Order: sequence, then structure tokens, then C-alpha cells
Amino acid sequence: MFEEKRCVEKMQTTVCGKLFPTKNQAWELDDLMRVQSSCMRYSYNRLCEGKTKSRIETDIKQKFGEINSRYRRGGYFRAKINYKSVLELVEAGNLESPEKVVFGGRENLKKRERGKISNEEWKRLRNNQLYSRGDKSKGGNLNLRFVKRNDRLYLRVNTGGREWIYTPAYLPPKARKRVLEGEEAYGVRILRENGSYGLRVNFEENHEPEVGFEKGSVGVDFNHRTIDLAVTNEQGQFKDSKMIECPGITASRKNKREWLIGSYAKEVVEYAKYWNRGLVLEKLEDVARGRRNQHEFTYNKFLEAVKRRAEREGVEVREVNPAYTSVIGRRKYAPYYHITIHQAAALVVARRGQGFSEHLRGLKTPLFEALEAGEEGENVPDRRVHSWSLWRLTRNLPFHKGAKRKHLSQSLETIGVESSGTIASTERSPGEGDLPGGETVSPGSGPSTRKVVA
Repeated sequence: MFEEKRCVEKMQTTVCGKLFPTKNQAWELDDLMRVQSSCMRYSYNRLCEGKTKSRIETDIKQKFGEINSRYRRGGYFRAKINYKSVLELVEAGNLESPEKVVFGGRENLKKRERGKISNEEWKRLRNNQLYSRGDKSKGGNLNLRFVKRNDRLYLRVNTGGREWIYTPAYLPPKARKRVLEGEEAYGVRILRENGSYGLRVNFEENHEPEVGFEKGSVGVDFNHRTIDLAVTNEQGQFKDSKMIECPGITASRKNKREWLIGSYAKEVVEYAKYWNRGLVLEKLEDVARGRRNQHEFTYNKFLEAVKRRAEREGVEVREVNPAYTSVIGRRKYAPYYHITIHQAAALVVARRGQGFSEHLRGLKTPLFEALEAGEEGENVPDRRVHSWSLWRLTRNLPFHKGAKRKHLSQSLETIGVESSGTIASTERSPGEGDLPGGETVSPGSGPSTRKVVA
């Protein structure tokens, strides 16, 4: 039975804003940034030494008593996030060790060593952030809270000793309404950039899904030029497919690419809502690194945009391993349903998200059946072989679009497998019982396909 695995990580939305402090207020903010950034670097070094959270919190309480506990926890939180990111770089081979990190930038450190920037400028580069985590029970955020005074938006900053400063701020209208209602927690980060002060306000998206997988699913296959979708019913049978053309998405400039990705994500989620089915995506860490679109982080951005949009719209999302989806779709579903290979791959993704496995069926040889069952015999391994391993053997077999498929026995030598018997015919008619799917629907019967010209 398929065990449901919903995306448990809470999605966050970050909104940009501006802060307009006076000269005295800027001095207060800079002092808070200096102390918390020092607390963050101290916590980071203790994490590198392998100390526990409780030990680090005890140490920073004694060392940084001039800021309150929430600011100290904000410093530890920044250190923890940085440490986690650095470990990923170390695992990828892009960094030698976590101790090699330079806060403020290695290039800026070299400039300081050469005398191109002053010691004061170097310190300002290292101490340019102030962060406070949100708390729903404290009106959204206790240390950095947005308030309304004289019909203007202000950020109330806790400077310690039960003293506050009120700094004029700007946020987009929707975000402004959310922070003033005070019904949800929001984190606030103040950034000093080129003499001005920016805001980053993040909200947790915690909407209960209204569209699930009771009626089926919608599989998504993202490619270099197209985004292909396939719809299934509750039995995993094909219902509909759609292709969204996205030419030049990876070649577009950053701002335009982000706008295009947002538009495509919106269309994907609307298609899932139209069919009243949950979305099944390919798990990012399992996608082959050789894809051109992933090289420019386009695939990552698209997945995040879809998951974020689906979270807002109440559409449930599952993620699956994308192994051999194109191979299975090309061999099993594309010829039968007269759909493209990428749409067939999306169908495999959708079925996998519902817990259905893909057997070779008519493509098997007796040797393949023995491999799958783990039976003893000549040239047969002792252990049972996963069905994906069998699909891997079919990957390089000849395949001609619009023509009858060759029997595997005619091409087994090309993949190093010796034929051990007669192969069942792969040709099927709609009346046969052993079909790859159920009812057939003409592709594209959902919302009309849209083409966005990059």
C-alpha cells in the first residue's frame, strides 16, 4: 500500500521592504547589528567545534549580555543556517572545511590586507544584519514589530532596557496588511546595503490542502523547452495531458526568467485545480545533474515556485524519484496513448505519486521475468532485481516512432543480455486486458495550452 508523503517542510514567503531611520536611529541599529553579528560568528565557531545547542546558548548568554535573549537566539539561528549551508558546500567539494568561511567575503578580506578598504569599512561589511524570529503569541514579532502610527507604517525596534525606537518603513500593501493584523508570526531581517537599510520579512505559508489525491493526480515533467502535464484517475489510468511551451526560459535574463517561471507555475497549479487533483513533482535531489535547465538553477526555481503557489492555493503536493520516467513513458505509454514522450513521462510521474509501479509486461523476456522474480537458473543472479534495473536494460534498445517495436530478442546483444526464450509480442489492441492504462481521452481537453514567448 502506498504511504502518503506530503511535503512536510513549511514554505516561506519573503517580502522586500525599506527602512528610513534618522541618523540617531541608524546608530542604534548599527550597534545592534555589531553585537548580534559577533554573537553569530561566535556561535558558528562553536558549531564547528561540535558543541551542543544548550552549551552554545549558555556561552552566548554570558558573553553577549547587552542584547536580550531573542536577539541572541536570532544570532544562533543565523549561525546554524550558515553552518548548514557550508556543510552542503563541503559535501559538494566546493569548500575544504567549515572553518575556511570568511564572514564579510574573502575578496573584501584581501582588499583589507592590501589597504584598499579601511578597518572601519571591513567591520561594517561583517556587521550588516539584524534578525529577529517571529512569534505569534507576541503580536507577530516582539523585538522587530510593525505598528501603525498616524496612518503610517513604522518598525518598532527593541534597543534593550525596555526602550524602543520607531523607524518609518515601507512594505507592499498585502504584506503591510498581514503584519498589522498581528495574527501570524513573521521574521524580520534588517540589511544595511550601500548606506541604506532594507527589510526582508518572511511569513510561513501554512494552508491546509483542499485539493488532494482522492480523484487522481497531475504529474509534471519539466524540460528545456516544454512543461508537460498528465492527469490520472484514482486507478492511475490516463485521463488528459497538456504541454506548456517555454522556449528560451533558461536564456532569459534574471528578472524576466523569474517572471516566466512564476507564470508557468501559476498555470500548472490552475490546471491541477481545474481537474481537482493533487500535483506530483520530481524530487530535486534525484534529478540528473546533466540537465541544462538545472545547471542554471531554473529547475530548482520552477519547483519552488510550483510548491509555493500550490501551498497558497490549497493544492497538495507530493515528490517522487524521477528515475527512468522517460524510458518507461517512451516504451509503455507514448505509443499507446499517442502522446509525446515527455507527456508519457509526466504520466509515469503521476502514477508513481499514487504508488503504482511500472512492470515491463509485454516487453519482458523469460530471462527478465526470472531476474524480476529472483529465480535460479543459468546467467541469472541469486537476488531479486528491482524493476527499474530491468527498465534500464531496455533504455538502449531500438525504437522507431510510428513503427512496430522490435522484439527484445533481436537487440539483446546490444545490452549484454542473452535471450533465453520466446518473447511475448508487444503489440496490443484496445480490447486486450493487459493494458498500460484504462480509458483513453484525447490529449489537451483541459484548459487551453498557452505559449509564452521569452
